Amino acid sequence: MDERSLTAARDRLLETAVGFFSADPAVIGVFMGGSLAAGSADAFSDIDLRVVVTVDRHGYYVEQRREIPKQWPGFLFNEWVPGARHCVSHFRPFGKIDIFYYDAAALAPSPWYRLPIRILHDPEGIVADLVARSQDLPFTVSDDDLDFSISKGLAAAHETYRRARRGELFYALSLLDELRQHIMHADDWLHDRTPETAVVAKFDIRGSDAVLAALKASYCPCESDAIMVVLSGISTNETELG
Repeated sequence: MDERSLTAARDRLLETAVGFFSADPAVIGVFMGGSLAAGSADAFSDIDLRVVVTVDRHGYYVEQRREIPKQWPGFLFNEWVPGARHCVSHFRPFGKIDIFYYDAAALAPSPWYRLPIRILHDPEGIVADLVARSQDLPFTVSDDDLDFSISKGLAAAHETYRRARRGELFYALSLLDELRQHIMHADDWLHDRTPETAVVAKFDIRGSDAVLAALKASYCPCESDAIMVVLSGISTNETELG
């Protein structure tokens, strides 16, 4: 795909979305996060949009989250989760926009608002004030965060063994992916990397050399014996690294 065309199409989609939301007085803030806000995007980066809505209209926007993007040129399909407050919509030629709807009454300072943000609509200065009040809030990793990740990682390793021994190979490979995610979390925590790092550098770049080498070596054919060898290797490596 031509990268210049992809970027131009994404710019048009963003302009359409911001124009749509800013026309409604109930929308009191629109801002963008992710790689576009951080200045680290490429032609294949998607749009991470956040829409702040007054309490009386928030329910409507959440209810209509799948219908709103269908009105915009180039719409292809939605991916969504029941009960969620967001919807990811795909557009021609290869665009994607992830829209979260925030209840203005529930907004509160958070270290997550320290991440790169580009304010696109803020007539009352609510978003700017929220960002300002969030600047001194630190990112922390709680004991529960650690316990959850460790337990889920160990469970993924356990289930990989079980499924590989049963011959449920596709499932076993998906569980290896889950284990890799928790290893990435641990590597970030051990090296004091905050979410700001993840915005500007994906794990392929920011990960430590030893962990990246172990993860790259953990991919294998869809065969029971190969999965068992990889599981043993990645478990041994991570025990030594930890």
